[in-house]
Amino acid sequence: MMSLLRCVNLRLIREATNKCSPATLVRLQQKSWVNIKAKEMENAAQVLGGVEFEIKNKNLKRPLSPHLSVHKMWNNMVLSMTHRFTGVFLYVIPFGLASVAIWLPESYPDYLGVLGDLHLNKFIIATTKFLIALPFSFHFLNGIRHLIWDAGHWLTVKEVNRTGYIVVALAVALAIHLTSL
Repeated sequence: MMSLLRCVNLRLIREATNKCSPATLVRLQQKSWVNIKAKEMENAAQVLGGVEFEIKNKNLKRPLSPHLSVHKMWNNMVLSMTHRFTGVFLYVIPFGLASVAIWLPESYPDYLGVLGDLHLNKFIIATTKFLIALPFSFHFLNGIRHLIWDAGHWLTVKEVNRTGYIVVALAVALAIHLTSL
C-alpha cells in the first residue's frame, strides 16, 4: 500500500513540476505574446491599412515611397553609386564580350580588320577609347580611396569631399592618358 501511495505521489509531483517547469512557462508566455502581437497588428492594419489610407495619402499628394527623392544629392552619394555602377560595368561588359566572342564564327583579328575598314573618324575612336577607359580608371582610383579609408585615414567630411574631387580629376586624367596610348 505504501509503495502504491508513493507511486501515485511521485506521479502527481512529476505532473505538477512539468506544468510549472521553466520551459513550459516560457512557452506559455511566448504563446500569449504572439496572440497579443497578432491582435495589435490586426488593429493597426484596420486603423492604418486599407483603401482609406491610400485615398488619404493620394489626397494629400504624398509620394508612394520617397526613397532618394527626399535627400539632397551629396558628392559622396554620387561617387558611391558611380563606384558601384562602374564595378558592375567592369564585370558585365568583359564577361559579355567574352561570351559573345566564343560564339562568333570568325576570329578576333578578322573583326579588328572590319573595324579598320570602316575608316572611322579619329574623334569617334578617341571618344570611344576615353569612354572605355574612364570606368576602369575611376573604379581603380576610387578603390584605392576606399582602401585608404579602411586604413582609417581621410574620414572627415571635408577630407572625404576633397578626395572625391581629387579621384574624379585623376580618373579623367588617367582616362585621357590611356586614350592617348
